Amino acid sequence: MKKVYQHRIGESVQGRALVAESNFDLAGAIRPANITLIISGLHGDERAAVALVATFREACEVRTPLMMIPLANPDGFIANSRYNANGVDLNRNCDLNWQADCPEPAGPHPWSEPESRAIRDCILAFEPAKIVSLHWALAEIDPDGPQSTGLAQRMWNAMTPEERAPYRIRVPEGGDYCPGSFGQWCGYGLRFAGGLRPAMITLELPYDPAAQSRPHPLPADHLADLHARWEESPAAYLEAVQPGVHRMLAAACQYPR
Repeated sequence: MKKVYQHRIGESVQGRALVAESNFDLAGAIRPANITLIISGLHGDERAAVALVATFREACEVRTPLMMIPLANPDGFIANSRYNANGVDLNRNCDLNWQADCPEPAGPHPWSEPESRAIRDCILAFEPAKIVSLHWALAEIDPDGPQSTGLAQRMWNAMTPEERAPYRIRVPEGGDYCPGSFGQWCGYGLRFAGGLRPAMITLELPYDPAAQSRPHPLPADHLADLHARWEESPAAYLEAVQPGVHRMLAAACQYPR
């Protein structure tokens, strides 16, 4: 983005700023239509997602209304931890299907964490038509809600066949939900004025960008393997996945709703 506006939307448990960036004035009196919101870093140890949103901001000129929360869990990022400073998984802290006994620590109650509340309040204030949350690394484009499948297909089609190979489009089956997840809250739990639900995509980066097809199921040790390769050469991983990711994010910004 050539012109970047920044707006503090809240702070983390340890007092670090949560910042939204945009290519329009967030403090302006008129909210533009068809905003795209891109989020990364809900899990602080998913460093490739954070890096790719930063490179997208620098490299891609987007003319449609765009907001980004490039680092949603700054305390976890500093600590290289999946969780925030309270030990809570922010991607299990939303109020749709929240479960106290979730396998991941979901917090004492929905929206217990300042980071998840700040992101929720930002979304409610600006009502983005499309939301893309980057994660690492189940290698899939995951649409939540029937209103999201067209966006998933548009992102898939934006890639070359080679870029597409390590991914799959995953359409959840009935009853297949992740308790308290941000993506499912956006896709199923939100309804804005006029009845609009945002198109919601969880974009899971591939653990092996050189794969000729997305392994199914993924190897049991794929995360350990991924982190080992990342420590060896972050630049090689980013070089391999960046063109396809940038194309997908640009397609999301251009998708009309």
